[in-house]
Amino acid sequence: MSTEIVKDIICPQCGESQKYRLYTSVNAQEHPELKQSVLDETLFDWRCQRCSYFAAMAYPFVYLDNQAKYVVCLTPGGSGSAVEPTEAMRDYIKRRVKNLAELKEKVLIFDNGLDDVAVELMKNALCSIIKRNYGNARLHAYFSKVEGDKMDFAIFMPRQLEPVYHSTRVEVYNQSQEVLRTLDYTDPQGFATVDARLAKRIIDEYQSS
Repeated sequence: MSTEIVKDIICPQCGESQKYRLYTSVNAQEHPELKQSVLDETLFDWRCQRCSYFAAMAYPFVYLDNQAKYVVCLTPGGSGSAVEPTEAMRDYIKRRVKNLAELKEKVLIFDNGLDDVAVELMKNALCSIIKRNYGNARLHAYFSKVEGDKMDFAIFMPRQLEPVYHSTRVEVYNQSQEVLRTLDYTDPQGFATVDARLAKRIIDEYQSS
């Protein structure tokens, strides 16, 4: 099921008080329109009906897909604790993210039947190559799609609003999975944070083994 709460919001620009409907959890099968809002990155958008002031809200949120068997807990900025997994979620993939972009990426990864840890290893390798070409700039990479034998990633560069897209062979994904098998990697209990930090720790462990 999906849980929604109606709250009074005062516009910081014009002072108008109005109702805002926020969703604390969404079931992908029951509300495909809300899933689409996650993929469009508009679920948390709010616009004042009087002066059109726009804001992207931030609050704890749970995304559940019973068909693909995964659940993602969003805790803004990485603060706060994730929800406690229920017994019904025992066999689900459980992840924790800090913003809507990361939530969207997890949905795209799991809906494509991919392992997000292996995808993070790919992103680590891809960003290392791009950094060398751009003077070690700080990058943010997000999985985009699988097309044939290619996997696409959106790379966000410093001071650039639009991403640059790079493709990598699916073969690299298979090699990343092999790294995880070599290390006997298993998911930790509860909600795991699978991100660039985890990828770096895994690569360091693999290179020192």
